[in-house]
Amino acid sequence: MKTRILVLALGLSLVTSACALRSPVGEQWGHSTAATKAAQVADPNAPANDDPALGMDAKSGEAVAERYYEGQRNQSTRQAPSITISGE
Repeated sequence: MKTRILVLALGLSLVTSACALRSPVGEQWGHSTAATKAAQVADPNAPANDDPALGMDAKSGEAVAERYYEGQRNQSTRQAPSITISGE
């Protein structure tokens, strides 16, 4: 009986402590939406603008993209380990 209560108390304390942890996702929640909204307010006609984005020239951008895609193709795929449960 004591072990059962101890196990129950331990499990309950683990569950409640897991809920108390702070997540970095929670701290940043909504920042992306706010930034996008601010960008749309600053320039509402941006989608109609056909000028290229400033930064990298086309040749360099193509080389970076190709290197990225090549790395993705060469990456080994992860496979979940097989689990066997025996009824012994």
